[in-house]
Amino acid sequence: MLSKYQIFVVVVVVVVAVMSTGTASSTDRKAAFATASTPKDSGKNEIDEAVKEVPLLPESDPNKDIPTIKLGETIKFEEMGPVIINLDGSTRRIDNWDEMTDKEREVAWRRISKRNEERRKMLLEKMEKESEEKSSARNDDL
Repeated sequence: MLSKYQIFVVVVVVVVAVMSTGTASSTDRKAAFATASTPKDSGKNEIDEAVKEVPLLPESDPNKDIPTIKLGETIKFEEMGPVIINLDGSTRRIDNWDEMTDKEREVAWRRISKRNEERRKMLLEKMEKESEEKSSARNDDL
């Protein structure tokens, strides 16, 4: 009888083998399952059943409109609209950006850029003030 840990290790090995096949066909994925290493003990049937229960990854989407990047490359998300800096420093985006006209987008981008700069300066000043207060409080404790 295999322990849960042994079954987990086998499943991880199988998943890694499947992921390493990249854009391989489903027959190549089945081969990856078949070649995954398994312990040589009486629980081999349990491992085979566990491997069969692991779902296969879906085929890659042939849609070329989906942007892809490689390690070290950058991508701009300008089509998603500007990032809005909230008063507390958190960020968000405009939910209906894709429904806005070009003129509305232009005006929104300009206003948000100006407001973000003001909020960024305010937040930086607030951080500096808090930092100074903490350092003076430490000096007072000494």
